[in-house]
Amino acid sequence: MKTILVAYDKNLGIGAKNDLLWHLSADLRRFKELTTGNAIIMGRKTYESIGRPLPNRQNIVISHSPDVIQGVQVVDSLQAAYDAIEAGRETFVIGGGQIYALAMDTVDQILATEVDAVFEQADIFFPAVDKRIWQETNRIHHEADERNAYNYDFVTYKRR
Repeated sequence: MKTILVAYDKNLGIGAKNDLLWHLSADLRRFKELTTGNAIIMGRKTYESIGRPLPNRQNIVISHSPDVIQGVQVVDSLQAAYDAIEAGRETFVIGGGQIYALAMDTVDQILATEVDAVFEQADIFFPAVDKRIWQETNRIHHEADERNAYNYDFVTYKRR
C-alpha cells in the first residue's frame, strides 16, 4: 500500500522556509510509529530540512541532482522511488509540496494530521483533498495539551 503521510493547517499549509510550522509531540510520535521499518519517500528540500537519514527506515530522496547521500537512495522520479522500495516495506510519501502533488494520483490512502490553526507564514501547501476521489474513513480528535499546543485530528482518507 502506498500512503501519503502529512500534517497541515486549516489552509493546507505544511511548511515555511523549508521548516515545519508547529511542533506536536503526538504527531511526531505517530510519524515515527508508522514509518519505522518502512520506506519513506521525500523530495530533496524535505530531506535537507530533516538533515539526515531517518533511522530504521529506507530513505528515498527524489532529486534532479545526482548527489550521493550516505544512507539515502537518490532517484530522479516518483516512479523510480516506488521501484526502489524493498520487498515487505510499506511506502510512505512524506513531502514536500511538489512530491505530494505528484503522488496524489498514485497512493491508496492519505493519513493526515489536521491542525486546528492557521499559520500565515506558510509558503508550502498540501494539494486540496478532492472529496469526489477521497473518502474520509476515520477521524480521531485530540484537544491541545501540555505537549501539543493546538487541537488536531488524525484523519484517514481512502481512495473511492
